[in-house]
Amino acid sequence: MEAEAQRDSMTDLKPPPSDQSSSNDDLEKALAVDAPDVGQPPAEDPRPGAKAGLTLTQFWIVMLGLNVGMFLTALDFNIVATAVPITSSEFHSYNDSSWLGTGYLVSFALVLPIYGKLGDTISRRNLFILATLIFMLGSGLCGGSSSMNMLIWSRVIQGIGGGGIYGLVNVIVTDLVPLRDVGKYISFTGLIWAIADVAGPLLGGAFSHGHSRYVTWRWCFYINLCISPISLIITLLVLKLPSPKVNLIEKVKTFDYIGTIAMVGGTTCLLLGISWGGNQFPWNSDKVIGCLVGGAALIVVFLILEHYVKDPLLPPSFLRNRSVLAIFFAEFFYGANLLGMMYYVPQFFQLVFGDSATISGVGLLPLMLGLAIGNPIAGWVTSKYGISLANAWVGAALEVLASGLLTRWNHNTSRAEAVIELIILGIGQGATMEGMLITSQVSVAPMLIGVVTGLVIFMMTVGDIFGIAIFAALYQNELRGKLSQLSLTPTQITTILTDVQQIKTDFSGSLKSQIIETYATSLQNGWWLMFACAAALLISTLCAKQHKFSS
Repeated sequence: MEAEAQRDSMTDLKPPPSDQSSSNDDLEKALAVDAPDVGQPPAEDPRPGAKAGLTLTQFWIVMLGLNVGMFLTALDFNIVATAVPITSSEFHSYNDSSWLGTGYLVSFALVLPIYGKLGDTISRRNLFILATLIFMLGSGLCGGSSSMNMLIWSRVIQGIGGGGIYGLVNVIVTDLVPLRDVGKYISFTGLIWAIADVAGPLLGGAFSHGHSRYVTWRWCFYINLCISPISLIITLLVLKLPSPKVNLIEKVKTFDYIGTIAMVGGTTCLLLGISWGGNQFPWNSDKVIGCLVGGAALIVVFLILEHYVKDPLLPPSFLRNRSVLAIFFAEFFYGANLLGMMYYVPQFFQLVFGDSATISGVGLLPLMLGLAIGNPIAGWVTSKYGISLANAWVGAALEVLASGLLTRWNHNTSRAEAVIELIILGIGQGATMEGMLITSQVSVAPMLIGVVTGLVIFMMTVGDIFGIAIFAALYQNELRGKLSQLSLTPTQITTILTDVQQIKTDFSGSLKSQIIETYATSLQNGWWLMFACAAALLISTLCAKQHKFSS
């Protein structure tokens, strides 16, 4: 009777039943019914790694291997940022240099749902090995590139591998420990990402500005070939995961090929439109409008197709699951706030505090410190009290508070104020990250954890690009208008817009102060966008459903 009562009390952990009678929905309902309640005490040994038959020592060795891969993946997000001037000069192709970042980010985002889906068919261990090999191949091609086009396409290959590594790490952890403890161990990946965000620009600057003929910008990529084998060897020798009990031939036949093409094509068009708008082309240009309209149309086609295929990339039940749907929206706004802040806070430090391009990245340390505090605390709270979403509510509220305070930043803002507010923001971002991921994973049947994890990280990455692009449009449009009101020539305005470091050497006195004030004021439009994203994040998480684990 007691067990029966416990099962009854935990029924809220199962996905809501569907009224539709399609074969796909029947399968999902069967999975949900047959799956053990995540709230019940685990039948297996709860020690880390025991779920996959690993000893405690083997578990921590595996965690090292996974996080080495995660570190390099995160490092390649921004290691090229400080190397772009040197690289583009060597290839005489500065106009195409933005694709060094965009190419990696777009391919990184696109493969996330695909890896998540394939993880149900192919062993996640084997997929992780494949992703690592692709990442290493892309890194080698980047380092040996002989033209800008070759370097850009090599970055795309890197992103295909990097997206797989990032998405799979967050799923493999669920194969190693009970769900209520996942947050504690995923917090390590948050810390690794924070370290990489600081180390990336510093290493990129050190390699590209090295005074030795043996150390050049190419080592931004060769470093991966030196360290990635650690992750690969550990995965090959130590990681053990059960293979999915599915008919591989049947899965290959029923794979959602058309839906995948529609999703990839639609998302690519949308990301290109967002990236180009206000940067390479005006927002009202044919190319931008065509990409946005075409991308939206393909996404609509994708959503319709998913209701009729046997094995959809996006299970339609996800769109009827309140928690999953809310987390999708929340992840989008979370990503926009996260990367928008990480990208433009250093620019503020360069302008107002006079930091160099490389040292301004160090100014993000308070934000990283906050992430390193918020993420593990949130994981501990989930494990200790058995709640999935409260961390995200508190974290999102802290993001709203900190983002609101950032809207006050101007040319008189002190470094002490910036440090305190960035720590608060980082704590909020760390707590929110953990709470949202765990909630999405416990909101679906165990067989769908890989799929939902890939999709929520995909939504976050799309939000990353949105945050950077829209911030740039709001900020630069305001900046151009304000600079034109100062006593500047068109050539000087162009110089200021393309290289903020030139302000230090080309201007002085009151004019320099006016330019700095104009920059700081123009950035406020972007800070207000970040505040709006944080508010939308909070509202979205409040619409999701709290899940409780039993003791």
